[in-house]
Amino acid sequence: MGEQMNVEHLFHKSWFRPAGLSTIALILYAPVGICLFVIRVFILLQFFLMALLLPPSKIRQKCLQVMAAVLGMTISAEGDPGPCRGRVFVANHITRLDHLAIHVVTSALKPALDAVPYYLLRPLALTASSLANRTQDSIEASEVSFVVFPEGETTSGEVGLLAFSAVEIPNGINVQPVAIKVSRHWFNTSSVTGGLLNELLIFLFLPNTHFSLRFLPVEVVDNEGLWKQRTQSAIAQELHVTPTKLNTSDKAEFRKKLFFRPPSLAAMARAVQQQLAPQILSPEVILAALQQTGSAEGALEYLRQNRPSAAGNIHPAASTFSKNATHRMMSFQERKRLMIAFARQRYIEKHELQISA
Repeated sequence: MGEQMNVEHLFHKSWFRPAGLSTIALILYAPVGICLFVIRVFILLQFFLMALLLPPSKIRQKCLQVMAAVLGMTISAEGDPGPCRGRVFVANHITRLDHLAIHVVTSALKPALDAVPYYLLRPLALTASSLANRTQDSIEASEVSFVVFPEGETTSGEVGLLAFSAVEIPNGINVQPVAIKVSRHWFNTSSVTGGLLNELLIFLFLPNTHFSLRFLPVEVVDNEGLWKQRTQSAIAQELHVTPTKLNTSDKAEFRKKLFFRPPSLAAMARAVQQQLAPQILSPEVILAALQQTGSAEGALEYLRQNRPSAAGNIHPAASTFSKNATHRMMSFQERKRLMIAFARQRYIEKHELQISA
């Protein structure tokens, strides 16, 4: 059964992993890394052509392993992956290149979530087929194997696993869990704020990124979905991390909180005054309404319901430390700017001056 923990513990907030001597080593390595990046861009094209042209075989696998190592993807595998046909591998998700590491070892393909041109499918280790649309017989008789990531999103792989809920597999299918560990120099394995391009740049820049694959005993898909809990627990135990009930929605909310910046109190006050025009209220009245309600919408509704007499009923904030984060964030200069702007506006309105904004 999954355990509860804070969602921020499952992800790195940035790519860079700061450390004293390591930072100096990274600076010294940077010229080498840039040269390596340029060379690997051309090698990546050869890797793409090889994956596209060579038919599935042991020779193709060996060639891909060598090319992957040259590109910086070193792979070690433990356990028996079984036959290379008609199998479904279920793995935890750390980087967007996880499926490539499994593909190099097993030739398994990942079902594409978005529309991908046909000629790009095999070089990218993808397949247009969806497991949800297949039967048990069709999967077992298939010429290829499949790899899926039930977490649905990447994690750091160091603390816990997301709930295994983002995949549907036909009942009765044998699935083989795969525990993935990823390590690299100077940079975190993943970042909640990063994208595929960032990951690819770091991958080609660093000397190597090591993928450690551990193939675990086979599980059977059941009607109740208990196989997901068993598989999650088995992988978590192998990685020495915690299985959780958190899911992709929790990660999305966490990402929103990281990127969201609340508007300043001055901006909210200007928005309120614009909505109340042509009526002019003193800055103290609007600031007090914002502090009382905590939002521009709330302050606007309050002032509309209580105007014009409400101006005398709203008391400016006391000289104590405000509990409202938005009000505390307003600097002295913002307050000064806001009061000057309102004073100017009131003067123009009072004397009916024709002055452009």
